[in-house]
Amino acid sequence: MRSLPMFLRMAEEMARMPRVSPFQAFFHEPPVWSVALPRNWQQIARWQEREFAPPATVTKEGYQLTLDVKDYNELKVKVLDESVVLVEGKAEQQEEGDAGGYSSRHFMRRFVLPQGYEADKVTSSLSSDGVLTINVPNPPAVQEALKERVVPIEQTGAPAKKNAGQVEEGSTETSKQ
Repeated sequence: MRSLPMFLRMAEEMARMPRVSPFQAFFHEPPVWSVALPRNWQQIARWQEREFAPPATVTKEGYQLTLDVKDYNELKVKVLDESVVLVEGKAEQQEEGDAGGYSSRHFMRRFVLPQGYEADKVTSSLSSDGVLTINVPNPPAVQEALKERVVPIEQTGAPAKKNAGQVEEGSTETSKQ
């Protein structure tokens, strides 16, 4: 008869629980992890651009983009609308032998040039290890902003901070021994 009180307590606890079936909770409530997922294709595209965009740098020489394209045979760099650089790459591979497989890959990346950069001056180069570099020289306003200037250092001769053990002038401090 020891199990009867335990059974009654368990029955009371079950009576206090909400009466929701697991199927209702699964099909009618959004899962917690779905909140972080993108809701439409535009959000997915923006996320991909942020995650996979190559780092663009602005140096003294100009605006520079680098892409690793070592696996692609055909490469094209185009300028659209005076401010968009389009990079396309294709790779096709045909396997010989009994299986006779064929694979094809294609990528297309668009980059918007920062305001003030001239699309007519875009240049690109491909290194021997398959890194495509796209360069655009800085406009005069950016060159002026990136200009270096040496700032002279003036020595004051006074300490920046007073030491903790040092007594300030005008204060009276006595030490007990």
